[in-house]
Amino acid sequence: MKNKYLSYLLLVLLAGLWSCSDDNDVFEQTADERVNAALAAYQKQLSDAPYGWKGIIYPGGGGVYSFYFKFNDQNRVVMYSDFAAESAATPKESSYRVKAMQAPSLIFDTYSYLHVLADPDAEVNGGTYGDGLRSDYEFAFAEDSLNTGNITLTGTKNQSKLILIKATQEEATAYGNGGMAKSLLFNNISKYLYYFKRFTAGGVTYEILVNQNDRKITLNWLTGTTANTFTTDYYYGATGISFLTPFVNGSTTINGLNDITWDAANSIIGLTVAGTKTTIVDNPKPLRVDQTAARRWYQSAVAADSYWFSFDGFHVNGVDDAFKVNTLTYQGSPYYYYFYWPAFGSNYDAFGPAFVTDNSLALYYADAPRTPTFASDGRIVFVASGTLGAGYPTDGPVITSKTYLYDTSGFYIIQLSDNAYDMVSAKDGKGWINWIRN
Repeated sequence: MKNKYLSYLLLVLLAGLWSCSDDNDVFEQTADERVNAALAAYQKQLSDAPYGWKGIIYPGGGGVYSFYFKFNDQNRVVMYSDFAAESAATPKESSYRVKAMQAPSLIFDTYSYLHVLADPDAEVNGGTYGDGLRSDYEFAFAEDSLNTGNITLTGTKNQSKLILIKATQEEATAYGNGGMAKSLLFNNISKYLYYFKRFTAGGVTYEILVNQNDRKITLNWLTGTTANTFTTDYYYGATGISFLTPFVNGSTTINGLNDITWDAANSIIGLTVAGTKTTIVDNPKPLRVDQTAARRWYQSAVAADSYWFSFDGFHVNGVDDAFKVNTLTYQGSPYYYYFYWPAFGSNYDAFGPAFVTDNSLALYYADAPRTPTFASDGRIVFVASGTLGAGYPTDGPVITSKTYLYDTSGFYIIQLSDNAYDMVSAKDGKGWINWIRN
């Protein structure tokens, strides 16, 4: 027993001596030297990629955006961004640093296309005031980023996710030749006369719905009389649209929509799908009707004690803001958005414009539709019952918007995401409004 006790005591003393020994007895480098070596390795990884990096960022506010980065070893980076036509076509150079913060971090330290997503001014990026799209321009490296071909980073403020993927020589050339800007030709899908649009691939007709705000694409198709649907996030690359989740239907696999062209004279998008050239054509009616979508749209706002809003009102006959709601003012207060508020009263809703007054939103007047009718074929039909508030106009955008809402043909409701729906004229499919709810 005594020998066992002495052995145990010796081990404790040795452990104490070990714990008090100099750090250099454990590591060949000091802590500072190890950190500096890691930072140098990260910077070398970034700058040594011969053809740069494709970047995919997921802002905290939702959606997905793509970038192309070419880092050098002098802390300079050249980038493209799919946020807008100009940033997709025009390279922008800025500075970057790889720095030790709470973790090794990549910091874009002068204003760049990345900062556009994070800008707190909602006028810059369409996000919310004070937060923008809740994106970042300072990112922490994932622990295993030095051991993989790709680099994963997390935003230090909003936890947005940034993935860097090594670009190929062909991709780098395509970016430099305006490939990302050509991919943005896909946005012309909003210029089609009819809301409902289709293309054919692998002998199957697909209806394509595009939520440009959240960067989501939905494909609907029929197997016999059975309706099917598929939704994925998408982003713009060097040669077209890339799906984050590949679509598979039998022997057909669609990873994206490539070789985008736009025939302005005939308003037709051409593209390559699964290796086959095709076109997107429009149609006055949906391929299928989601017969419960109208009730979901209405009741989800009621359940949240909230409302739906649209910045530009109705798109009609190929014209955005067809009724010019953005020109509205009220006693000097500018227009902000149009809203539809289900169950605003005990048996009526509210539909009208909101204005900015003293840095807050104000509702001065509105139409008061009765609780709508939900038709058995999936349409929603609105009926007038009066107006609310003072100063209700007698002509202009409010009257034309009201008249369009009360068309007896009603509307189809198309769900794009949990908080985004389109309301499409059932009369001819040539008019619609995009409703969003925070």
